[in-house]
Amino acid sequence: MLGAAAAFPRLASAAEMHENFAVQAENSEERLYADLLSIWCDGLIARQITAMKDAAFYGGLLCPSCTLIHGRCGDAVYPLLRIAHTTGDGKYVRAALLVDEWSQVMVSRPDGCWVNDVTLSTWKGITVFHAISLAEALKHHGEVLDAATRAKWRDRLAAAARFLDGFITIETGNVNYPVTSSLAFYLCGQVLGEDHYLRRGRQMAHEVMQQFSPDGFLFGEGHPLQGISPKGCRPVDLGYNVEESLPSLAMYSVLADDIAVQKQVVAAMRTHIEFMLPDGGWENSWGTRNYKWSWWGSRTADGCFPGFIMLSKFDPRFREAARRNAELMKACTSNGLLYGGPDFQLRGELPCIHHTFTHAKAAAAALDECNFNEEGERPKLPRDEPYGLKTFPTIATRLAAIGPWRATVTEYDWEYEEHVQPGSHGMGGGHVTGGAISGLFHMKMGPVLTASMTHYEMIEIANQQQYRDKAHMPLTARIEYTVGDATYTSTEDFKAVLTATHANGQVAFDAQGRMLDNYHRPPKEGELLYHLTYTLSENGVEMTATANGETAGSANLRLMIPIVSPSNETMEQPDAQTVRITKRMETLTVLTDADEGFGVAPKDRTFNLVPGLEAIPLTLSLQPGKTVRVRIEGTAS
Repeated sequence: MLGAAAAFPRLASAAEMHENFAVQAENSEERLYADLLSIWCDGLIARQITAMKDAAFYGGLLCPSCTLIHGRCGDAVYPLLRIAHTTGDGKYVRAALLVDEWSQVMVSRPDGCWVNDVTLSTWKGITVFHAISLAEALKHHGEVLDAATRAKWRDRLAAAARFLDGFITIETGNVNYPVTSSLAFYLCGQVLGEDHYLRRGRQMAHEVMQQFSPDGFLFGEGHPLQGISPKGCRPVDLGYNVEESLPSLAMYSVLADDIAVQKQVVAAMRTHIEFMLPDGGWENSWGTRNYKWSWWGSRTADGCFPGFIMLSKFDPRFREAARRNAELMKACTSNGLLYGGPDFQLRGELPCIHHTFTHAKAAAAALDECNFNEEGERPKLPRDEPYGLKTFPTIATRLAAIGPWRATVTEYDWEYEEHVQPGSHGMGGGHVTGGAISGLFHMKMGPVLTASMTHYEMIEIANQQQYRDKAHMPLTARIEYTVGDATYTSTEDFKAVLTATHANGQVAFDAQGRMLDNYHRPPKEGELLYHLTYTLSENGVEMTATANGETAGSANLRLMIPIVSPSNETMEQPDAQTVRITKRMETLTVLTDADEGFGVAPKDRTFNLVPGLEAIPLTLSLQPGKTVRVRIEGTAS
């Protein structure tokens, strides 16, 4: 067998000069990204198909959860080449060459594009992402390739650039495509030495400037891009924004020294970090595309690391946000792959390899593009502080922070419809609304309540996971009414009225609306109204729930309160009205004044793939017109 130096001659000198060009991890922060890159690249190689020589399989990365080869796996050429360059280990070059060859055989097309998947999706827009990866690989690490391979990759990049030149406009796909094209074109211009693509990058970046709201949100994750909902909202998805669009625009602005764009991105990042939870999770419970929400971000995006770190000279909180997010991803990584949420592995769910090869790109870019200077005191992020109440009109969502409690309450009324990739949207699954408490987080105990899709649905059939044969359900706290096969909840009414007040050390929310099904339809028998309140104070969170209507019956009307709790936490129920859960050396207590209480709380957890958390599904029966109260408290064990 040939050694690495013999198989790849360029690596001989690379290995000898390792200390001259390898980025050495100077501190724990830099080591975090370097460790993630190493772990993830080894995880990718472990799933690379090499035993079967058939071109349909050879070199592809086999996904454990989806049992297929994702068409975008060729994006891995960049992180694999990066680690090959810094270690001098030829196995990473071999892996990069093989996955690139698989991509050229199976998803490359004569017009210069790459398609999303071999059979499930022919969407060509993903060419922008593979072009970025190929350009970054050539720009930073092309010297480890022999001259013939470099020329071949450069020619393929040129073909992709020509395709994108005629394909990308401000209206192509959702806004993440024109935004990321600014970086793709600029990198192509640098690598290919063609000023036309530099100008195209600048053009797209400046066209995108019209897609920012006055309060700092990048909008356009939905159609029409410039649309406005009845409540004055714009189509916004936090996951895509922070993990793909804003980092790409930030990187473009630095490479092009485009000050106007840079200022806008900085302002937008300051708005978006308002939604980072203290544990490094991105709170995307309300996002238009939250069907791809994982607690750490978005399933098929690249990651926030490089863009946020590159602009941290303007606000050190950006670098801290990236670091916390990377720490969370490391905690969600096992056996070399990034799992789709904190409880995936505990639940027995398998990891989708898509998470790993995309986020490995972000780790590589952070190490290549960013300066990790002296570590100082780590700054606080917005939700570390008990600031009271903040309102974001563009997404009709409010954030509360009182004592140790952090809450998200939403009446966001933009409904996303998929226009690009084939899939099913027949069941009406989407983000919650109606004044739902879509997130509740405790500074010491972590997540307590969370949202999920209103109904889990494979909106992007190639980019989501199917449930395994275990109990699952929507995780949002809600009033629920069932009749026959139909379910009506308090999470579907876009016309609901939500008010919020902050006074006397408390934040109080009041939500009133109609019980609707996934198609936003009321019960056939007649209208059913709901009234929910949430009050946050230093000592706890109190919720009240009432439902009224001629159709309501006590046997099928209930308040659902799924309490986030992985199955390795201890639960006890001293009486029907009290449930206690031990969480991180703290005790979470859930109390109710309902006569029948919670009944016997189920010991088995339920689960949702969005955002990848287990929960204890507590249930209270409701009587029409009668208010029930639930109180959630936290105390040291």
